[in-house]
Amino acid sequence: MEKTIYIFFLFLLLACGKEEKITPLNITQNIQPSRKIQIQEKCFSNGVYRDSVLFFIAECSPEDRYIYMFNDSLQEIFRYGEKGRLFNEFNMPFFYRNCKLHEEDSLIQIYDLNLLHEKYLNWQLVNTAYDFINGRYLPSKLYFSENLNQIDSNTIIGDTIEVNDGIFFIYNYDTDSIYWVNYNTGLYLKNPEIEFAVHKNITCANSQKKVLYVGYRFLDLIQLYDINGTLLKNIQFSKLKKPYQSKQYTGISYDNPIYIIDMYATPEYCYLLRVNMPIEQLNDNQDHPCQILIMDWEGNLKNVLQIPFFITPLVVNEDNTKLFSIYPNTSDPEYAYLVEFDI
Repeated sequence: MEKTIYIFFLFLLLACGKEEKITPLNITQNIQPSRKIQIQEKCFSNGVYRDSVLFFIAECSPEDRYIYMFNDSLQEIFRYGEKGRLFNEFNMPFFYRNCKLHEEDSLIQIYDLNLLHEKYLNWQLVNTAYDFINGRYLPSKLYFSENLNQIDSNTIIGDTIEVNDGIFFIYNYDTDSIYWVNYNTGLYLKNPEIEFAVHKNITCANSQKKVLYVGYRFLDLIQLYDINGTLLKNIQFSKLKKPYQSKQYTGISYDNPIYIIDMYATPEYCYLLRVNMPIEQLNDNQDHPCQILIMDWEGNLKNVLQIPFFITPLVVNEDNTKLFSIYPNTSDPEYAYLVEFDI
């Protein structure tokens, strides 16, 4: 009898020791746009900011142009990058998600998911014969990759659009080897497709500090890793639970809330876009608030900004004072707004 009581109390102690630590999301500031302009293009995937010029990559441009450029007054100044296979053409381009590799670097890194190679855009020489520099072809192990972060000339971190073997991979160019970091959120699922869907994430890295953030689409959780794949910190905003599966199809139900859907890296901070509502609610042509989480590269939550409507993607200027994004024009779906916020 005494042994049974001892085991019972030991179990209680172990259970209490595993209590989840929740980081409160206290809104520090409600922000409104300081400027906005109406634009026809409404399908931007990601962007970067360099020396008072804002660059976006378009996914459904009416002119089949991929790169849009706006000046500091939010006026469009140029668009280019046609669909094709030539030197300054693209098929499915994306900007790398890491902050720039070197302080004085004028090159913007681009990888093309369809053409399977890199290009570098020199923003100081835009619209000249020297604006693009061809990079290397992506090795076969990086085919179908997304969320790529270049840590140095030898190391790429990212994941894939297919069912993968972990949270993210670390690729080494010298050895042509790839290492997957195992799922370690504490949620275990037998079906690999469901496990992949539950752990769908986005990453952004600081190449100088050699760390990266992982934000999850269906888990209210952010993780900080070093570039060797070692977990440094868990930051959890609500109780962790498995998203429920759809009864109509194989996958995660659209009724689940989605959380982190975009990130942007600067040398000082990682900016994370948190939604906290089901995707069907986001698509109902109503204005829904979203949050911008500002975190330093040691895993500290510095600020939580609330925006009264949904925006995407995130771009931040180089001195961390302006945030740029797109939000839909709910009264006229053919158009959207390019907006600027003072942060």
